[in-house]
Amino acid sequence: MQDLYDSRDGQNLSGERLVLQTSSVTSKDLGLEFRVPMFFFQGTEDFTSPTALAKQYLSAIKAPLKEFVPIDGGHFVVFMHSDQSLEELVARVRPLAVSH
Repeated sequence: MQDLYDSRDGQNLSGERLVLQTSSVTSKDLGLEFRVPMFFFQGTEDFTSPTALAKQYLSAIKAPLKEFVPIDGGHFVVFMHSDQSLEELVARVRPLAVSH
């Protein structure tokens, strides 16, 4: 039962903190320059965050490293395809984390 409460609380917190970003009209509103690597792990069938828009934004930003990582599925690929999501994180992000 605690998992349900934690999930609800996390969604509420995310909504409070991200509402301005989610209502942004342009990529510039979200930021275009980053000093850290940027990875977009994206569900190929995500209609909440369309793949084409994610790719467009990624191509517009400047970052030391940026990569688009498609994962079969929709908006909740991290839950629905958790094995593949974890494999991609370990393969792409972990090497950067352990090298510092």
